[in-house]
Amino acid sequence: MTVGRIGGGAVALRTARAFAVLAVRMLLLGPATAAAWLRGRPLARDVWLADTVVALGPAFVKAAQLLSTRADLLPPRVCRALSRLHDQVRPLPPSAMPPALRFGTGVPRLVGAGSIACVYRLVLPAGRTVAAKVRRPGIVRSLTADLAMLEQGARLLARLPMLRGVPVTAVAEQLTASIRAQLDFAREADSLEGFRKALSEVDGVTVPGVCRALSTEDILVMDFVDGLARRRPEDLGEEERRTAVVAALRAVYRMLFLDGVVHCDLHPGNLYFRADGSIVVLDAGFTVQLSDSAREKFAAFFYCMSEGDGEACADIVLSTAAVSPGADTVRFRTELAALVAEHTGRSAAEFDLVSFAAKLFDLQRAHGLHADPQFVFPILSLLVLEGTVREFHPDVDFQREARPALVTALMERVVAAPREAR
Repeated sequence: MTVGRIGGGAVALRTARAFAVLAVRMLLLGPATAAAWLRGRPLARDVWLADTVVALGPAFVKAAQLLSTRADLLPPRVCRALSRLHDQVRPLPPSAMPPALRFGTGVPRLVGAGSIACVYRLVLPAGRTVAAKVRRPGIVRSLTADLAMLEQGARLLARLPMLRGVPVTAVAEQLTASIRAQLDFAREADSLEGFRKALSEVDGVTVPGVCRALSTEDILVMDFVDGLARRRPEDLGEEERRTAVVAALRAVYRMLFLDGVVHCDLHPGNLYFRADGSIVVLDAGFTVQLSDSAREKFAAFFYCMSEGDGEACADIVLSTAAVSPGADTVRFRTELAALVAEHTGRSAAEFDLVSFAAKLFDLQRAHGLHADPQFVFPILSLLVLEGTVREFHPDVDFQREARPALVTALMERVVAAPREAR
């Protein structure tokens, strides 16, 4: 995808608009709500923050959605407030439906709406049913200008003494790069086809095929998968629940540890359980390709964590993190080893990845370490996945199910090492 350059005038206009929205939102806050917000009352603060982000526009909504997952950077209360934005997206009005959807028969049916695109169900003249993911009109230009403004703002904030040592600019660049990537439907088509090929080796996993002939820069056409529904645990039998969760874990571990691909958005809208215990993986917009080094280090971290080797875990984290001036790496090493020991030996039901990750991120913040996003994204991906699958199979052993892929990944590294040395 080619994104045109945005001139300074467009960025200035978007900046002026953002300040105007903020000013109006502050004026409309009202004395009572303002007082409650300043006192830190969660409801007033969270509603105001979420509504303000929506008023600022889709780029800010998307950035806030990504920031809501960055528990390594933001306090939990802020992440919770921003997480309210995941379901506050309005669909396109019928008048905005693109003429390009006329390749189908009948009236396209809306089946999903996001900040960047809407998804429609279409029937082709030959009878094949497809899903068309359509970019919102004007979204590329407006997002590009807003992202340029966010990057400029981050560069200004990075100069503040209170933020010295905090990777403000790097975080902003990571966020804007992730958002820009989601505009690129050709990239997403490649990712979906890569998922489909890799996961064909995992039993019980379906990834829709891409229809390249009908896809364009603005529209991604895929097979429509029938029978998808957001099921509750009681909707499936015990064996089907276990089978579906194990299939989801093996699919994610296959991609993560062997292919170095992180799907950061496996919430219930993108991961579906079927009545027979199989699963369907949809959407590949928010994916991250790890470097070989990052993939190997994360695999080693996960393996050492499962073995209770906290010292090795600390070595790996310190080899990937940015260290602020005055950081206490000695204390970090000691406390991380204690954290790993605390979680070692727990039963599958007792081990809580959310709790472990939250404490890991707290330790990093407390001791002046800033994690490499290539190390953070896999953890965040697993957190999203755990939130999706844990209620279906509370006793699932995340670490045991990871072992086949981990062992394969680590053995590949052992075999490759002598060749690299030569």
